[in-house]
Amino acid sequence: GCLYLVLLAAALISQGEGSRSGRTHRIKRQDDPDFECPRPDGLFADPTTCRKFYTCSSNYPFLQNCPSSLYFDDVKKFCTRKTKQLVCGPVDTPDATEPPPPDPLAAGECDPAACVLPECYCSSDGTRIPGGLERSETPQMILMSFDGAVNALNFEPYSKLLKKNRTNPNGCPIKGTFFVSHEYTSHFHLQKFYAAGHEVAIHSISNRYPEDWWTTASYEDYVEEMVGQREILHLFANISRDSLLGMRAPFLHPGGNDMMSMAYDYDFVYDSSISVPMAHTPVWPYTLDYRIPHRCMQGSCPKRSFPGLWEIPLNTLFSEDGTGGMCTLADQCVFQENDDESVEQFLKDNFKRHYKTNRAPLGLYFHVNWFNDRNKTNVLLNFIDDILTKNKDVWFVTMQELISWMREPTKLTQINSFRPWACEKRENSCNIPKNCETTLIMEDGFQEQRYMQTCVKCPKKYPWVGNFEGAQEGRKIIDLTRETDEARRR
Repeated sequence: GCLYLVLLAAALISQGEGSRSGRTHRIKRQDDPDFECPRPDGLFADPTTCRKFYTCSSNYPFLQNCPSSLYFDDVKKFCTRKTKQLVCGPVDTPDATEPPPPDPLAAGECDPAACVLPECYCSSDGTRIPGGLERSETPQMILMSFDGAVNALNFEPYSKLLKKNRTNPNGCPIKGTFFVSHEYTSHFHLQKFYAAGHEVAIHSISNRYPEDWWTTASYEDYVEEMVGQREILHLFANISRDSLLGMRAPFLHPGGNDMMSMAYDYDFVYDSSISVPMAHTPVWPYTLDYRIPHRCMQGSCPKRSFPGLWEIPLNTLFSEDGTGGMCTLADQCVFQENDDESVEQFLKDNFKRHYKTNRAPLGLYFHVNWFNDRNKTNVLLNFIDDILTKNKDVWFVTMQELISWMREPTKLTQINSFRPWACEKRENSCNIPKNCETTLIMEDGFQEQRYMQTCVKCPKKYPWVGNFEGAQEGRKIIDLTRETDEARRR
């Protein structure tokens, strides 16, 4: 057990160090009328100094400082150390080539008369409350999600946040959703979260770099990564396939029509990968029967129709004075060290914006690095406790519980008896896991030792892309699907 933790800690620390140069400091609103955003969204060099850059959102510029001793590289689009390769100052990027011809299969505009709940939901700009409810009749849902591996290193901070004495207005414990990637995950610890009533969803097997790989990945790539991870969680965390209904693309770089075709074909209920630009009225979830009701911020968004497949979009978070910048994942907004007041105000501003406009679900989406900061963790815990104490119309729910409400919009007056949100008793996980010493064989044949915790029998090999079972000889999901289809046709 100790060896497993030491190796796991070393691997995760080495991962984290690779991204530190991208960290940035506090953001202030930009009042300089001379700076024009080259494009509506993105990061752009300050023409006057390499120590600063602009974050543009919907053509609105925010001035941002690089951390001490770092410089902004306009090619790499992050702050880095000064080297011969550093590209200082603005770099001209060629204008986009001529747009491709229109897709005859492209999804059309929202048609509210034809798009009817429970199977379809859309609105012209995505901001309409489902079911024709008034704001005052609508529960304010808060979605907390945790992306990446689940293991002994983050089990305690996540458990502290999701303690059973933190309860929704109906007396049931608050819930969260874990978007789980495979590498470094302890299926023993994950199964404990599932047994406690939390949702487990898919975040790929490899979580591989570069980030843009996911934007251009093929249909087959997504099948092996996402359906393969669903099978791994079913086999080694004892979670039924019927409970593994959602997915999120790594780095929030969705893979367009190919990714959504995979999700549609393999019976996923929802995706939560698409970011929404900064707006003062947030967007509600929608089905992908029609064109998405907002601009695509990053990755490749679907252009075609995928009837009945839900998208839970990620609304951009921002504070009213610009402190912390803008982010769709809460841990990506950056605050000065020990600036608890700004973090608290950031959380309150985003809650108020959702609560006082259209009560679209507030997404507080995290990686473990938020919880590595004791101050940020305490501010978040106090924020949640304050919300639960003062508001009887606010609910912390899973993504699946949100979809259940979307399909059957229920007024606050009846919400305490809304069955999908009732307390649920699940089977306990085991108390003593098996610590499996296995070999990971990469797609290029490279081999490496991996440790894996599970309540079931240890696999022969470390489960991976193309070998979800961890068998001596791997099998691809796509090949098994073809074999099954051929058998049906006989």
